[in-house]
Amino acid sequence: MSASGSQPVPAPEMTGRSEAPPVAPGSLTTAPPATEVLAYLDALGRWCSALRDALGALDANAQVAHDPGAYTHDIVLAMSLWHSIDARRLELVTVWDSGRVGPDQLATIATLIWGRLADPLGAPSAFTLPEACTLAAALQDRLVSVLARDAIAGSGAAARIAPLRAALERCRHQAGALRIPSTRLDELAAELDAAMAGSDPKVIAATVERVDEETAIIERDLIKAASLRADVTFQEIELRRRYDDLTKLEGVVEELAHRCRAKIANAPRLGIPSVAQLGSPPAPAVGSDAREWDAERRELARYAEKIGRCAAALGTARERFAAPLQEREDLRGLLGAYHDRAATKGLAEDAALEDRYRPAHEALWSAPCDLTIARSLVAEYQHAVRVAVGADTVPEPTRTDTTPTPAAPKPTA
Repeated sequence: MSASGSQPVPAPEMTGRSEAPPVAPGSLTTAPPATEVLAYLDALGRWCSALRDALGALDANAQVAHDPGAYTHDIVLAMSLWHSIDARRLELVTVWDSGRVGPDQLATIATLIWGRLADPLGAPSAFTLPEACTLAAALQDRLVSVLARDAIAGSGAAARIAPLRAALERCRHQAGALRIPSTRLDELAAELDAAMAGSDPKVIAATVERVDEETAIIERDLIKAASLRADVTFQEIELRRRYDDLTKLEGVVEELAHRCRAKIANAPRLGIPSVAQLGSPPAPAVGSDAREWDAERRELARYAEKIGRCAAALGTARERFAAPLQEREDLRGLLGAYHDRAATKGLAEDAALEDRYRPAHEALWSAPCDLTIARSLVAEYQHAVRVAVGADTVPEPTRTDTTPTPAAPKPTA
């Protein structure tokens, strides 16, 4: 694909002479048959569309020619004729009304075909519709002929020059944003200007082709470089954010560990990783070529692995220190719930239950709290309350027979 975005296509006006305009039916005094009018309007519509495209391409070629002013008069005249022809064609289509015509309408159509056209200002011109079509075709052929003698317009590459210059300018802006030297782009632009200043159409065409291909490659590489650098920049920002978040998390875990050690007996013996030992994330890259940016990306990947391991270690430490404190809170809640249940059942002053409640409460509200003992005391109080309210039953103790067994009688002599 070329830098202008598509494969080069020869300009239509430079590929041969114009197509002859369609032959008009009837005459000024003879209305044409409806079938001939239909065929004529169809052919005239296609011919007008082709003429407009050809004149537009000729105008574009003339604007990049060595002397654009030399073609201005003919192009303006051809465009004016096209406007008058197309305006009369639209009048014919209106009268034709999709074939709903009678003798009067066909007579009007004959007058529109063979009568004088209006000029762009609305005044009658010196031409009928067929004459205007013939003159417009002749002007097109004349422009093709004279432009073919111009080195630039006759090169067949005129339509690609403006998009090519735009592509070179895009590449300069992109290279500047990426801090990449634009020396080669300047050389390509100079080669294009030198060819354009010459008089050999073949040299111009070959230069445009070569510069276009190389510019397309450069633009592709610049797009890839921009994508790579955007990815690296995003990774730098993301790693900086993660570093700051982990620094805050480290403080949270240290405070949590301090509380756990102060409040819980036999707290976990676990070290807390230091985020500062990782070092700060790599500084923003300032490389000017792909190798330096690739090296920067690899360095960021290595740092991302280290910060990932640190994050996992901090997460584990947070869970380990939080678990005993959470269990103590859960046991407190369970003890309080069963104490309230006993009160609801009228057992608030039950001495046996209070004797079991107080040790559990003291174990849970003392520091450091021995969770093993507290867990057992809460379970005992919980069971006692359930028995007291009838939710559980106390198993009957196994009966032990203490009656002495009678001695066997002594045999008699």
